[in-house]
Amino acid sequence: MKIDQLFSNRNIIIAATLAFVAWVLFFDRNNYLDSRQLDRKIRELEAEKAFYLHKITEDSAVIAGLKDSAFLERFGRENFLMRRPGEEIYLIDEK
Repeated sequence: MKIDQLFSNRNIIIAATLAFVAWVLFFDRNNYLDSRQLDRKIRELEAEKAFYLHKITEDSAVIAGLKDSAFLERFGRENFLMRRPGEEIYLIDEK
């Protein structure tokens, strides 16, 4: 292969294109690999955000229900095993 053929315009363009692609994929500050990791982290954080927004709506409903005395009594009995004087509570373990 002659030197003239090695350094032809076509080969220089191909080499420059490959160098550019390699630079963008691996060496650039915003390279492809880092972008994939950041996209994965964004998806995780969005899923976490959706979970906490759902929990906020559930807790808001419970807080609104605590203003009702019947709901407040049921909530105390179910979650804190509260009882009235003279009552006995039997816990049944369901396995």
